[in-house]
Amino acid sequence: MGQRLGQITWGGLTFGPGTPYAVAGLEGLDDLPDVRTQDVPRPTQHGDYTGPDYLAARTIGLDLWLIAPDPDTLRTLTLALRDGTQPGTDVAPLVFVDQGVQLSAKVRKRALPYNASALDRVGSASLEFYCPDPVLYSSTLHTAQTAAYSPSAGRTYSKVFPFSYGTQGTSGQLTAVNAGAAPSYPTLRIDGPVANPSVEQTNVGGALQFTGTLAAGDYLTIDTRTRAVVLNGSTPRRSWLAGGATWPLLLPGSNSFVFRGTALAGQPLQQSLLTVSWRDASL
Repeated sequence: MGQRLGQITWGGLTFGPGTPYAVAGLEGLDDLPDVRTQDVPRPTQHGDYTGPDYLAARTIGLDLWLIAPDPDTLRTLTLALRDGTQPGTDVAPLVFVDQGVQLSAKVRKRALPYNASALDRVGSASLEFYCPDPVLYSSTLHTAQTAAYSPSAGRTYSKVFPFSYGTQGTSGQLTAVNAGAAPSYPTLRIDGPVANPSVEQTNVGGALQFTGTLAAGDYLTIDTRTRAVVLNGSTPRRSWLAGGATWPLLLPGSNSFVFRGTALAGQPLQQSLLTVSWRDASL
């Protein structure tokens, strides 16, 4: 990966090479956002007691040149940019295609200056994107999968492009490699049939034990960031989580998982699966 910025996409808009929206400047992508400190003054001593530092939301500034063959087309480009950057409540992926990273963002500021003395075939624009999560994630979604420890053949389900596979699991074990420089929150999916499944992240001591039963065709999704536990994509099942849970977190480098569960009676040839999905993360 070189320093070349390349194309940027957000919503239905694309900026950069091959588009009429040339990128003139970019701020905030490789910069460190504001830091929220946990420092407190040392009483009767010089200095502070320092705690962990946390980052505030990230702001991305994007300056554009609008390049058109004539004034009418330039006006069309301006209106398309205006209409495509309306304020709203939802974030959308802000993808730096050539850099292979993305954030979730929404537009907070927009400037489309008009200069009648110079406006002909080239205009300018400035956009400011607000990214509530400051982490830079890989555009590629990685997955690794293993069957629970018991003799049988696993099942697969449809996945969404783009994705890549991590190290495949054997006998209930798998490895997830976070190639970034910051921790990443994985998403876990357990496919039945299985009773009382458990997932342990052995390199950091993370452990989740569930007290429910998944029939064949059922699946449980665990979002380790929001700590939501959902059955079949719609039904909350946080009540299945046993006490004393320690939530998995993918540290930079290799992370090891162990998946266990109890086979259901009468289904000896079907085996449950654990799928771990994640994006590399950096700050």
